[in-house]
Amino acid sequence: MAGHSSATIITKKEKMKLYKNILLEKERIKILKAVKQSMKDLGPSYPGLQTNPFFHEHETMEVFLKKTKRHYKKYDIVKCWANFGLGNTIGWHSHEGSDITMIYFLENKCSMGPMLKKEGCEVEITKCPENSLLVFNSNIVHSAPCHLPEERYSIAFEMIKKWKNS
Repeated sequence: MAGHSSATIITKKEKMKLYKNILLEKERIKILKAVKQSMKDLGPSYPGLQTNPFFHEHETMEVFLKKTKRHYKKYDIVKCWANFGLGNTIGWHSHEGSDITMIYFLENKCSMGPMLKKEGCEVEITKCPENSLLVFNSNIVHSAPCHLPEERYSIAFEMIKKWKNS
């Protein structure tokens, strides 16, 4: 990402963790319905449709947060929003100011995770099945995948490390 010295181009050393089968099907569907009702067009700076950046406060997210707490117990959620995409845009970015990013794949029949910028001109497309959670360093430059064969709903989280006294 030009002009951002803290952005990281993915290398073999970068750690990304994928956790599968996060929710029961009825729990996933309940959140998906809430996401679909909360989607908005936030303007040209935001690709696809998104929810507000505090979706983690939505009542349907309580079960998700409880079930995933062990994956982020040392972090606080700064922002959380749901995304809807058709894969018709590429928007390389990182989440500067955060320590880790989590993406939950709410509806993702094609199992395409984010595209990652690697060294040189290389791009890696990750595999993230529906109902999985990807956790990675927020400085990694990534984008939603392009050319999706189906609609995709995901929920993104920006997290910062908790103070030691917390």
